[in-house]
Order: sequence, then C-alpha cells, then structure tokens
Amino acid sequence: MTRPIHALAAMLLLASTALTPALAREAAPASTTAKAVAPSAAQILARMQVAQETTATQPAGSQGPGNKTEGVRQSSQTQVTSRQPLGAFPTNEVSRQPVIDLGAGEEGMKKDVAALQQTLTELQQLQLQTKQAHWNASGTLYYPLHLLLQEHYEGLSKYADTIAERLLAVGVSADGRANTIVKTSGVPEIPGGFLDDAQILVWFTNAYKRVGEEVHAAIKTTEDVDPTTSNLLQEVEHGIGKYQWQMRAQLQRTHTDPNTGWDLNDNKPVDLQGQQAPAQTPAKP
Repeated sequence: MTRPIHALAAMLLLASTALTPALAREAAPASTTAKAVAPSAAQILARMQVAQETTATQPAGSQGPGNKTEGVRQSSQTQVTSRQPLGAFPTNEVSRQPVIDLGAGEEGMKKDVAALQQTLTELQQLQLQTKQAHWNASGTLYYPLHLLLQEHYEGLSKYADTIAERLLAVGVSADGRANTIVKTSGVPEIPGGFLDDAQILVWFTNAYKRVGEEVHAAIKTTEDVDPTTSNLLQEVEHGIGKYQWQMRAQLQRTHTDPNTGWDLNDNKPVDLQGQQAPAQTPAKP
C-alpha cells in the first residue's frame, strides 16, 4: 500500500515542477469564489515590458497612445463610476448655503469665479510641469535645477490651495480635475523624456511669463468686484514673477558676459525670446 502512495506523490511532484515555469509567466485565473488578489509589482513590470516589446514591432501608425500601458490599465477590473454627471470642464457649482455676499451682482460673481478658476488651472499645470522637469532634468545644471524645481513645485502647490480655497469661500466649487487642466490651460505641455538644462530654462522662463501675465489680467478683472480675490492674486503674481526671474537669471546677458548658454546647448546659443545683446560702448577714436 505504501509503494503506490509514494509513486503517486512522485508523479504529482513531477507534474507541479513542469507547471511551475508556466505559472510563473502567467498566473492562473482566479476561481469565482476566491478573493481577488492585486497584481504584484513584478507582474505589472512584466506586463509593461511585454506591452512595450509588442508595440515596438507594430507597423508605424498602428499603435494607439495607450498601448504601452494597456496591460497595467487592464490589470484591475474594478469599475469606477458615480451617480453624479461629470459636468462641463470646468464645473463651478454655486452653493445654495448662506455665503458672504460680494455685492458685485451676478456678472461680477462670474468674473470673479472665472479669474480664480483659470488661475487655479494654470497653477496646477505648472505644478505638473515642474515635477516632470524635476525628475528628468539633465545636463550641467541638473542638481541646482532639480532643487529649484522642487522648491517651485511646493510654492505653486500652496498658491493653488489658496486660490481653490478662495473659490470655496465665495461659495463656488473648485475644479482641479485632470481633464479641466488639459482642456482649458493656456500653457502647453512640456516635452516628454529627458530634458536638458537649457531647454528647461527656456521653457519655464516663457511659461512663467505667460502665466504671470494671465494672473495680472485677473487682478485687474477682480479689483473692483472682489478686492480680497484681487489681493490674493497679487500674491500669486509676486511668486510667479520671482520664479520667472530665477529661471531667466541663469541666462541673463551682461556687459561682461554674453551668457548665450552655448555651454549648455551643444555649443549653440540658447534661443530665449526677448533676449537681445547688451548695448556696446562706442570705441574711442
């Protein structure tokens, strides 16, 4: 009786050994009664690598924008839904509860909300871009830019909180959704991949300039209808102006150094909008 049992155990051991590689490559489907288990980090990484390899072999133009991460996105079958409709981008819902009246009428309120919401959107866009550049900064100025961009990210986060909370204070919901940023921001997307230091300096010098000018316009729009909002926006403008200066100062031309950025830009001058060579003192006869 003992020998048949030993033989059966040996056969089962051989079978499990043969199946182990296959199971390691792809987990067997969970039974309907078993509790769902989240994929491990190794499984997600393996799916990403397979997706990338598969995508790389597809003909040009055949891959969709989400193909590289399709395996990760499909790793969970949990459906995220809500009974509340999505609404427009942006959606600023007016509270029905008692709020402090601005005394500016409906049109004044609309101007106030529009100025606050657009400022919030631009601050969030800059937040995302500073963090993207913080991670991917490359080149001679990598480390100082890495630190400076983190400082800017934290400052922008505080300004965004202040503006969002002002929207709530005047009795309107704030809209910080990703699609609102994508659909309504006037700041373009920063390039993907590694970012060289000269590229970062130029991009943020121009991006901060644009947002600073938008915030300045918002200050003018709100100074009569909501002085409190206008004052808060002045704080934001002050911060954006400081960040813009900290970027352009690294390519600032002087009378003693043309500082064209060639040493950061493959021996070619950095193309920074608005820069002109310093005036030359006429030579004495």
